[in-house]
Amino acid sequence: MTSIARLQAQSIVLLGLGISAAGNVISYFNTVTQRGYHFNGFRESVIPMLNPLVTIAALAAWWWLTRIEAGDERQRRNLQRAYLAFAAQYLLTMSFYLIIITPWHTLGAFWMTISLWSDLVGAFVAALGLVLLSLTLRPRATIEEDVADSGALV
Repeated sequence: MTSIARLQAQSIVLLGLGISAAGNVISYFNTVTQRGYHFNGFRESVIPMLNPLVTIAALAAWWWLTRIEAGDERQRRNLQRAYLAFAAQYLLTMSFYLIIITPWHTLGAFWMTISLWSDLVGAFVAALGLVLLSLTLRPRATIEEDVADSGALV
């Protein structure tokens, strides 16, 4: 049984990664429409696609990873530490984008700035969601006992 708080935390993580993915897709779309899409070599064709694909893959991975439940106290502690470590990673990513964007101005083009802002906001929201998700973890045994105690059909 998944609690409402856990579902909300999962949604926040996925929202943050979705914001980043949307910004990277917008950036890729802008690159293709400004320069056109023609083959100038493998590197020039693949590099613009990598950032959107990486964030979409991260979104798909976190879709499944946020659904992991701990079976016992040791697993809960390890999973909680992993979520907090990933939250720290996203906060560091956010600070990276914040340093790039500061001082608050456009960086040559509106779409480039929108992409960076979406990465910054997405990293912050994902980090917040991961912290909240780590706080909602309980061992599976506790969850099963709570369900049995509530009189719900198992």
